[in-house]
Amino acid sequence: MIVHNPLRRCAVLGAAALLALAGCSGGGGGEEQSSEDQVALTELSDRLLEAEDHAYTAEYLMEDSGVSVLVAVDPESGTAAVVVGDRPERWTGEGDMEVWLGQRLEGKLPPEADVASWLASAAVDASASLVFTDTTLAGELADCVDVQGAKDSPVGSFEVCLTTGGVIASVAAKVGDTAYTAKLVNYHDGVDASWLDELTGQAPTDNQ
Repeated sequence: MIVHNPLRRCAVLGAAALLALAGCSGGGGGEEQSSEDQVALTELSDRLLEAEDHAYTAEYLMEDSGVSVLVAVDPESGTAAVVVGDRPERWTGEGDMEVWLGQRLEGKLPPEADVASWLASAAVDASASLVFTDTTLAGELADCVDVQGAKDSPVGSFEVCLTTGGVIASVAAKVGDTAYTAKLVNYHDGVDASWLDELTGQAPTDNQ
């Protein structure tokens, strides 16, 4: 459960946002507030995009259905696997890894690029109401933002938390007919190749 901080912009963000938000408090207003919010949202969006080469293994709970979803990704070695419930699938190396992941996670976890675009759009949407918080999920520090009433953004209302390494820690959003309710329950950096082989019953191919 996300613990809300009464200091609206004092979440523990990345280094760039920390510098921009130094001395923040619960009061104030006007153009300076909007600028600080924009910097914080942009930092979160950039954090997602800059982490695209990060190797990690993450398990999520879909809070609406109780289904467990495990994602293991190592772009450098060309390794990717998704386990939904008890059904493991491993990328064979054919086609684009990101496209494959997006297809396997459709309706469960939005693509990082999509979430980054939500954040970037909200950063320049004057109608958006923003609340920044921080929390810990699966032992990982995470920075969160709750966006409401963003009239000029592709997703008007959503809440997302990102780990300091740029991995989605939780997301709550309604996009069209799809409701996202994912929360991180287990996480570690990197991917254990032998564990993945055993899990999927599939040895890596030559182009992996």
